[in-house]
Amino acid sequence: MNARVVGGVQLCSQEFLKIVQAASNSVDYLEVKVCRQLFWRVRRKLNLGAYLWYNPNEVRAKLIAKKIEYAPTHIFINKSELIRLTPLLRSVFPEAQIGLMSHGNQSGDDLYEISGARGARNRGLRTFMATLKIGQDLVTESWFRHRYVDFVCVMSEEESVLERWLGCKSTVVLPRTITNRTLSWQPVVGRIGFVGTLNHTPNKVALDLICEEIAKKSTLEEIKVELRLVGKPESEGLRLASSYSFVKYLGALNDEDLESEVSSWSLFLNPIFWLSRGASMKLGQAISFGIPFVTTQSGKRGYVLEGAEFLITSDNPQDFVARVVELMNDDQNIKAKALVENIQITSPTVQSLANLVARVL
Repeated sequence: MNARVVGGVQLCSQEFLKIVQAASNSVDYLEVKVCRQLFWRVRRKLNLGAYLWYNPNEVRAKLIAKKIEYAPTHIFINKSELIRLTPLLRSVFPEAQIGLMSHGNQSGDDLYEISGARGARNRGLRTFMATLKIGQDLVTESWFRHRYVDFVCVMSEEESVLERWLGCKSTVVLPRTITNRTLSWQPVVGRIGFVGTLNHTPNKVALDLICEEIAKKSTLEEIKVELRLVGKPESEGLRLASSYSFVKYLGALNDEDLESEVSSWSLFLNPIFWLSRGASMKLGQAISFGIPFVTTQSGKRGYVLEGAEFLITSDNPQDFVARVVELMNDDQNIKAKALVENIQITSPTVQSLANLVARVL
């Protein structure tokens, strides 16, 4: 939550904390650190177990000390990675309800890597080892939910269904909130853009697929675009820029330079073609900036996009690029801008979600 470089996990953590604070009479929190003991590090390296980032024995003394001064009615665990601490929490605070603030489960990212057409671990010995690991992850995720977790706060209805399948007793859906930071939008005709971690598999695969599709349409002179990429690593950005003449790689930009850059985009792209882990932070960024976007059914997970079906496509690159072409028409682009402004107004607030948490729990 307090990392020096703020990414999607930190932003979601901070948002979850604000909601819990607004829903509670008082909040105390305990920071825990990844276990660095050699035995645990070896187990993680060799995949000898699942969710081995945190050692309950390292936290026990802190929790017992905390019990002397604080008697919580509800305990919120930030991130699924802390799931192994739940038996300890149950023993120290037997009267408290234990909830998990889910950013998504590890198995959500791993499944495509093993079975997807362009997954990084979908062949040979790597597939065998990864299959064993995802089996361990799923069993661990379900085991602790059945026995120690009372409720899970998720970001979308899709995750609510998955949590019930894993054995969760109760779920609370807390969509992303939007902080309005509307930019002075001065779009350059044909300029579209993407922000994200370029080698993260859902992003990498999506960019490859839409670039291939744009290249086909460019050859047929159906589309003339400049796709501008922001993010790391540099090697991945340069690979795409060298492969496609319409791609321009800008590197990683600071906040000020990013806002200046994005304000010139006709469209902010959020191509995600399967349900990977968590919600897309870049979609929230586009909405916050007030920039027209195109997303997918999977890419919109975690957001309330009332009346914005025109900006959402099915999970395939052909439909996605076809909608990009359609939205590059001036009249349609202005319509998209109005839809984004409406989303800014109608999105949930921290207080509305806090009221929901208080009512449900």
